[in-house]
Amino acid sequence: MMFRKRSLLLFVGVMLLLIFASYFFIDRSVAEYFLANIATYETIGDTISIAGESHWYIATGIFGFIFFKYYKKNTLHEQRFLFLLYINLFSGVINLLLKWLFARIRPWGLRDGHDEYGFLLFQNFDMGFLEKMRYHFMTLAESPTTYSSFPSGHTTTIVAVTVYLLLFFPRYKLLWFSLAIILALSRVLANDHFISDIFAGIIVGTLSTLFLYSKMKDKLEKNS
Repeated sequence: MMFRKRSLLLFVGVMLLLIFASYFFIDRSVAEYFLANIATYETIGDTISIAGESHWYIATGIFGFIFFKYYKKNTLHEQRFLFLLYINLFSGVINLLLKWLFARIRPWGLRDGHDEYGFLLFQNFDMGFLEKMRYHFMTLAESPTTYSSFPSGHTTTIVAVTVYLLLFFPRYKLLWFSLAIILALSRVLANDHFISDIFAGIIVGTLSTLFLYSKMKDKLEKNS
């Protein structure tokens, strides 16, 4: 794997600290700035964000796997494209479950002078547990897109792909890091995510990819 356990624990610890610091001291002010300048930044953010949509990488994984398994047979390439498919599906499922659990309202809650901010998970503690859970999932059912800010799905995808590229093409690491930063921050420009959502996406994308790599390492490095 790319990191030892101690390094991974340090990485997760630092990212969690950044999430907390960002939530309490940075998220709101940054979101309000980009909402106030929506005409300048939103289109740019939306356009760049297209490259962070998981279907591009899922499709690439499927077609690459089929090509190298049935047409131009190459076991190593076949497994690497399969790995690309797996990391996008696996990280995507984890991301979706976390979105449902935390149910954080997107920066849209701060539009037009509104003050809706935070996580449904940490609200309504005056309700009973069952009542709170019912309200939580009813709210999600009524507004699934609005309450799906944390973690950033696009960031999870692009970080998973970035770690994939770092594993197999480490000599271009500056390029991969640069593209990942640009794509992740585009979600803030697009007013779809807070900074802390980006940090959370980095954790999910990184750990998901490294976990699957540890399970498939022998096949992915065979003959390499």
